[in-house]
Amino acid sequence: MTLRSLLLIAFLLGVVAAVAEEEPPLARVVDSHTDRIPSQTVAPKYPNKARRDRIEGEVEVCFEIDRKGRPRRIAVRNSTNRAFERASIRAVRASSFRPLREGESLQSIKSCRTFIFSLEPVEETNNLQ
Repeated sequence: MTLRSLLLIAFLLGVVAAVAEEEPPLARVVDSHTDRIPSQTVAPKYPNKARRDRIEGEVEVCFEIDRKGRPRRIAVRNSTNRAFERASIRAVRASSFRPLREGESLQSIKSCRTFIFSLEPVEETNNLQ
């Protein structure tokens, strides 16, 4: 092998390593109106197959929030592509809300969250804690 071939191989390996380290696009999170205050909001990971196939979409997930602030009865309400549903459910399951204090009650415990999957990078906002 010549020096030129070795330099070309080293360059290509560097490009492949840089692409492999690229941050996957985030999904934008949009909450429906709820009285419960999120303590931790998790954005779903963009599914590799959907990213590879250049698929974008939205998923609306509805759930109840128990007194301890944990989501339960998680269900997909609306989806433009099934490829994003599992990642969206995992993100809701990993999120949490401020628990209710002793004697505190709220009228509505149901909430919905919409995840918008876009291949263009999304800036994280302050509401993701």
